[in-house]
Amino acid sequence: MSTKRNHKALLPTYVGAAVSFIAYLFIGAVPGTLYGGYMGLIMTGALFGTPVEPTMMAKVITTGGMALGLFASLFLFLVAGAFIGTLLGWPFAPMLRAEEKTETPTETVEVTR
Repeated sequence: MSTKRNHKALLPTYVGAAVSFIAYLFIGAVPGTLYGGYMGLIMTGALFGTPVEPTMMAKVITTGGMALGLFASLFLFLVAGAFIGTLLGWPFAPMLRAEEKTETPTETVEVTR
């Protein structure tokens, strides 16, 4: 299989992932940061005691929790969007396959010196 065929067949998946990334930017980034920071504070409280002192290690753990929350939210949005894009593109798969067959192959010319 060539790269063009894979690209054509996966077009609905790519579109779903792109739309879900835009949705993530507007909907999922802030809650992911918020809940991740809360998770980081809970971990910091469990490690160092509940009135959390603003030490460097506590800040690093809280920031790591925020980053983890961001990436988990991004992963959730991208996987769900790609899956929904694949499901919605499934009825159009025969049309994409027919379009692949009608494309003319390109000729390559070798130049020797």
